Amino acid sequence: MSLYTNRHPFARIAPAFFATFVRYYCRLRVEGVENIPKEGAFILISNHSSHADTAVLFTAMPPKRRSSVVAAAAQDYFFDRGIRQFVARILFNVVPVNRNMRSRTNPLRHVVRALREGYGIVLYPEGTRSRDGRVGPFRSGVGRLIAEFPDIPVIPAWVEGSTRVLPKGAAVPRPRTVKVRFGAPLRNLKADLQNRATWQTVANQLRDEVLRLSQVK
Repeated sequence: MSLYTNRHPFARIAPAFFATFVRYYCRLRVEGVENIPKEGAFILISNHSSHADTAVLFTAMPPKRRSSVVAAAAQDYFFDRGIRQFVARILFNVVPVNRNMRSRTNPLRHVVRALREGYGIVLYPEGTRSRDGRVGPFRSGVGRLIAEFPDIPVIPAWVEGSTRVLPKGAAVPRPRTVKVRFGAPLRNLKADLQNRATWQTVANQLRDEVLRLSQVK
């Protein structure tokens, strides 16, 4: 497994130092980390309201898994060939997702390749950050992905408090408490590659699972 693993010398030490900073700066509280598979491909879906979400999700995972997990990131925002792309590649092994709905190429093609290589994937099915903290509709693309990989476990996750750390438009993070809750793996989701309606049905089911995690006390 090496296709999406960053080989820059900084990538050997920077993620561990960054995770330590995030854990203490965000006073991170994690539940359900035992639900993250110790090896092999998986799809992790989460709500999304802040650029801090990926940082806290990676930090919340077992350290030995981080190098074999990639984060799906907006191609138009993160892949600018500048410092933003450089940092995101080193810390989170980001892969591009094309949000241009008129594109004829599969927007999740890099995600598909990563899953075939055995990587775990962090995916935000809303497609963009929430402006008000409420969970928006999940796009059908995640349902298509599950139809293509029916045997890969899907891990729902809920992130709470990241908006207070890094609100949309803010440049400097604030020290606030963030909670991450990983749900039990979901299997046998009924999505059919030949039936687009099932993609959205499964996407809706996944949204319900994420919302359910938000209500656990």
